[in-house]
Amino acid sequence: MTPYKTILEHYKLPFKLYPFQIEAVDVLAVLPKSGLYLHPGLGKTAVSTCCALYKLITGEAHGVIVIMPPLLVAQWARWLSSITTIDGTPLTVTKYQGTPIQRKSLNLDVEFLLMGMQIFKRDFCKSYKRARGDTEYVVSLPSDKRLYIIMDEAQAIKDVGTAIHHFYRELVEHRGHQVLTGTPLNVPEDAYAYIKLVSPSVYRSLAEFNTCHVYKVDIFDKPSEYKNLGLLTENLLLNSVLKTKEDVLPDLPECIISDIEYDLDAKHLTLYKELANNKLLEWKDGDKLDATQATALYHALGQIVCQWHYFGQDDNLKSKVYSLLEEVLEELGDKKIIVFSNYTRTNAEIVRRFKCPGIWGQVSPAQKQKNLSKFLDDPKCRVLAANPIAAGQGVDGCQHVCQDVFYTEPPITPSHWVQSLSRVHREGQTRSVTVRMAVAQKTLQRHIVDELTRKESLIMPVQKAKAYLSTGEIRKIIFGGDLM
Repeated sequence: MTPYKTILEHYKLPFKLYPFQIEAVDVLAVLPKSGLYLHPGLGKTAVSTCCALYKLITGEAHGVIVIMPPLLVAQWARWLSSITTIDGTPLTVTKYQGTPIQRKSLNLDVEFLLMGMQIFKRDFCKSYKRARGDTEYVVSLPSDKRLYIIMDEAQAIKDVGTAIHHFYRELVEHRGHQVLTGTPLNVPEDAYAYIKLVSPSVYRSLAEFNTCHVYKVDIFDKPSEYKNLGLLTENLLLNSVLKTKEDVLPDLPECIISDIEYDLDAKHLTLYKELANNKLLEWKDGDKLDATQATALYHALGQIVCQWHYFGQDDNLKSKVYSLLEEVLEELGDKKIIVFSNYTRTNAEIVRRFKCPGIWGQVSPAQKQKNLSKFLDDPKCRVLAANPIAAGQGVDGCQHVCQDVFYTEPPITPSHWVQSLSRVHREGQTRSVTVRMAVAQKTLQRHIVDELTRKESLIMPVQKAKAYLSTGEIRKIIFGGDLM
């Protein structure tokens, strides 16, 4: 009997899975370690839950811990509350959250224990410096019973140099687990992190991975060109399932993407150029800017495009991007729209100007949920201000009320692009999705959009970015190709 049929003999699910989801369950449920790479909106939560239920049925696990961004805890709890045993008994579920005192009083002897990533790290993870100088990572779980671990939105652990990656590897070294992500890889090194967790014997170390897949490095010894990417893709799919929307949703309505090019107000553009040139004066034309210097300049200029009022120190100054958004809202009538921006101040300014709810990093999980509900349930609430990262994970339901998206600032990476756009272009969407990308001419926004749109694939893009740039190259980027 297949794993999915076994699950149906023991549990009542709120709906029948799609054939591609059933196939994923049957492939992954029997594996001790697995990767579930379904494009956003294709049901990672449902498939992963079924894999976990199978582990409970077979006795391979006596409990399941799900680690995730805090915003997803309530969503996972609602989903699990819809599942019962065949005789109607609900699953036992604990949301491990609240104050430290509240967390100590929670019942942890349950079938599903749900927790945010930071609480997991704070309460159960410790690191120690050894005498020889390296670091030992230790994870103490809340129970000694056999546990199955699920890491949702696993892109948070794809950097193998971070503490959270080391803690998770320590946690699952001798335990069954599954990593979930629908986010495409930005560089081949991202794949190494998943492979090391799911198929650890493929590469002995990062050095072996680099020998196999890095063709050239730059002067900072960072990979600049790659090789054997077909083999890398094969290795990524070992013990894993990857599906895209195009694979399984042929009837999904089209997504129409267009640039809205506009010119900054003359005084605004002058301020942009002054900020750029003043910074560039710190370096001579023959200097090389390291990644840290270039990133600082990049973010400063990225913000000034939409935040003229802040950099000009006058709340009456208004970037033209807000006038563009007003025109789009008038064009849409009473239809809703999600407005994505990269920076906190830009999101806050949209909330101030349009009196709308917002979702970004500094908003608490409870308030994020409240703001999302207002956008979904209040017909008078037409605008949701959102950060592509904070609102790109776990925000569901927008596809039922919204078909329009507006980017005031272009997404910085393909993963941000895919995750954010998938809030509306996903299963359940019945209308064509219209995406408007505002692009301020003679600024670095033109360069960012060109980089995004030239990618042939959003599933595994490889950024051939250099770790250093000449001042001449910096000038071309920040002035939109217009050498000054």
